[in-house]
Amino acid sequence: MNKTNTDILIKKREILIEQFLCGDESEFLEKHTSVIDEYLFSMFEKSSAAREMTIAGTPFAVIALGGYGRKEQCIHSDIDLLILFEKNVPPEVETFIQELLYPLWDARFEVGYAVRDTSECLEMAFERFDILTTMLDARFICGASLIYTSFMEKFRSDLSARHLKDTLNYLFEHGEKRHFDFGDSTYLIAPDLKSGFGGLRDYHTLLWYAKIKSNIKTRRDLEYYGFLSHFEYFTLEESLNDIWKIRNFLHFITKRKCDTLHFEYQTELAGLLGYQSKNRHPDVEHFLGDLHTRMDFLKQINQITFEDIIANRRTKKGMAQTCPTKTDGLVIKKGRLNFANTVAIMQKPDLLLKIFLESGLEKIPLSIEARRIVSEFLHLVDDEIKKDEACIKIFKKILSLSYWEFNVLNVMLATGILGKFIPEFSALVNKIQYNHYHLFPVDKHSIRCVQIINSFKEPGESPADTLYHSVFKQIRNKNTLLFCALLHDIGKSDPAKEHSKTGAKIAKPILKRFGFDSTQIKDAVFLIENHLILVKTATRRDICDEETAVYMANKIGKIRLLRMLYLLTVADSKATGPKSWNDWTQNLLKDLFLKTMGILKKGELASKKTRRLIHKKKNDVLKLLKEKWHENEINKQLESMSQRYLAYVPVQSIVDHINLYRNLGTRDFIWQISKESDSDIRTVSLCGKDKPGLYSKISGVFFLNGLDIVASQAYSLGEEHVLDIFKVNPPKDTIFEEEKWEKAENDLIHAISNDDFLNNALDKIPRMIRVSSGKIPEPNTIRIDNETSSFFTIIEVFTYDFPGLLFSITNALYRNHTNVKVAMVATKVDQVVDVFYVRSLENDAKIETEQKLAQIKNVILRSLPQITAKEVNNEKN
Repeated sequence: MNKTNTDILIKKREILIEQFLCGDESEFLEKHTSVIDEYLFSMFEKSSAAREMTIAGTPFAVIALGGYGRKEQCIHSDIDLLILFEKNVPPEVETFIQELLYPLWDARFEVGYAVRDTSECLEMAFERFDILTTMLDARFICGASLIYTSFMEKFRSDLSARHLKDTLNYLFEHGEKRHFDFGDSTYLIAPDLKSGFGGLRDYHTLLWYAKIKSNIKTRRDLEYYGFLSHFEYFTLEESLNDIWKIRNFLHFITKRKCDTLHFEYQTELAGLLGYQSKNRHPDVEHFLGDLHTRMDFLKQINQITFEDIIANRRTKKGMAQTCPTKTDGLVIKKGRLNFANTVAIMQKPDLLLKIFLESGLEKIPLSIEARRIVSEFLHLVDDEIKKDEACIKIFKKILSLSYWEFNVLNVMLATGILGKFIPEFSALVNKIQYNHYHLFPVDKHSIRCVQIINSFKEPGESPADTLYHSVFKQIRNKNTLLFCALLHDIGKSDPAKEHSKTGAKIAKPILKRFGFDSTQIKDAVFLIENHLILVKTATRRDICDEETAVYMANKIGKIRLLRMLYLLTVADSKATGPKSWNDWTQNLLKDLFLKTMGILKKGELASKKTRRLIHKKKNDVLKLLKEKWHENEINKQLESMSQRYLAYVPVQSIVDHINLYRNLGTRDFIWQISKESDSDIRTVSLCGKDKPGLYSKISGVFFLNGLDIVASQAYSLGEEHVLDIFKVNPPKDTIFEEEKWEKAENDLIHAISNDDFLNNALDKIPRMIRVSSGKIPEPNTIRIDNETSSFFTIIEVFTYDFPGLLFSITNALYRNHTNVKVAMVATKVDQVVDVFYVRSLENDAKIETEQKLAQIKNVILRSLPQITAKEVNNEKN
């Protein structure tokens, strides 16, 4: 019989889930809960153990807790139960548990249960607040209803009489800790739908608070009892329905309880939920934008809850009094900014802006009621207000008062007044950039940039922060920089166009509207149009090459522009996320900035300090080598080395490289392999004869032996020799690492002497790769730069990573009579960018002819695998 009951439950669930996935079941959570209720009720009726305990005078109640108690039963949610006795718990309860729950466990349901008497349950509820919140959600299922009702009456009585303050403190403090632990879901690439800030737990917190304060019975009571306005309640219903739907689909595709919307599930979910672009691919950005809008609202719900909780906690004497502010029409009550009355706003609409200025100046947050009023009176922000010089001045001041710790702009964004004051900004609200690198939606990313720029006002603790502070102090018109930070991605409102150029066009009339003069507008347009040039150059060009900095100096032209561009680049990279900002990026940007600044200031790259450094290095090298080599020989070797090599390579490495060169003899190459002190990376320093295709053959041998190249750099040693330095991941099996390097060395000897040796390695390169993306994968793209360097043609290859990437490209170049001198690896969104400094093998010069450049593009494209999207199952079955 038990098996039959379980089968009935499983069958009903399957039908219900199928209807839900097909879009035919709008009340899935409640009906799913009812199906489980029916099973428990049926099992209770047929339980001999339950009957025996009731006859023996120990009746009990079966009570649903947590999400099951709230009737929020998602596909793989836990079933939490309480078996509650009035006084003593009889031993027969174990038999009842077996009858009731074993079939569920056998069917792989996640069921948790507790068996308690009423006194024990009350004691635990007020000792552990996590149990208390489950009791707030308690719902009677079957058994002795009187035990349930009497317990709940006692629970409510004790809560109100003795535990109210502690419970409210817990709700507040636990909420803050939860937000800290799980993060702000509206700022995360993989949001937590339940526990993150903006997740379902924020709604639950309001529900618990309303149950504690007013003993509400249903969600609908939130409006009836005044916890939410009619509009807020209506929006809450929409938000919850959407998030629960997403959560259920997430449970379905992961086949388990899962609340974190990981990146790898987002494409499939967008497809299952019916989000499709014009080309019928899953529109992940639209899907995530809608989700962030819903979660943003739940954040506001949480802030409403916390505001009420704070108001009900014990406040300092006098805080409840209403105090005037310096601004007529604004008051402070209970430590929050409020409007004196709504009549004042009708008479003075500029109060809608002034309240944010007052908030930023005094570091006093707006009350929830004030936020509501701002949202309801947005229609007063008309063209007259937007063009008013006093209001424009207020907004510029607000911009300079927005910090990460006190987010004035974020509150303006949430209330809608930011988009009203700058209508063009509305197109960025909750706009998602679907990739691993941008953590935040575009609107929040832009505001984060402003906050980072403002943080440069303080010197900070690190040397980098000191530099940013120093540069910031030298910028005359800081408002220009702050507006560029806010508007630098405004062009992303139209994803079909190149956002930097589009953004510059959109920003120009905005800046004019805000009263900037022609010079300031020209500077801002340049900064927005070129806000990526510094980071692209720093990560995709050889900044050790003097010409890179010279090119940047010519491109930027003015010191004031360089300073602003540098800080804008730092803020943009920091606000994008850790994959765009790290020590490597930070140091490259700093070096390029200082070198470019040196050229703009003095017209030269090498400062006296740099020349002194090189001179000292030469002396140090002489001291270390004079006992081994003749001084004239060492000096001759040092003179053959480039200035950039001597400036950037450590003394001990220079000594090691000279020893390599002196030991080379008649061999084609010699190498030294060393382990990085702070990582697993191996540094391979190879000194050899400058033979055509050497870089290609090295990368081919490394690929053949499973050694991944992380980065590389090349230097000339006189006219006939080169020094190639590679950063390489070690072999997977480090036990036989020495044997692997010996094999790789032998393979390279054969590859140098035989051009066909690596043909078998080419056969191992994939001809097709599938990538997961919410959009059609970007095609393989080749860009050629013949301007930055006087000596090299620079080739950028945009593709997706695959085994043998470097070898595939460099071999194609070598077969096309093109020699790679320097190779770099950078990143662009979810693609990789391989950058090659090349010269023609035919005349050892830059490649100038259009025909030859077009031929190189085609050769590289043919060497790359075909890119296709991973199949996404859009069938709702």
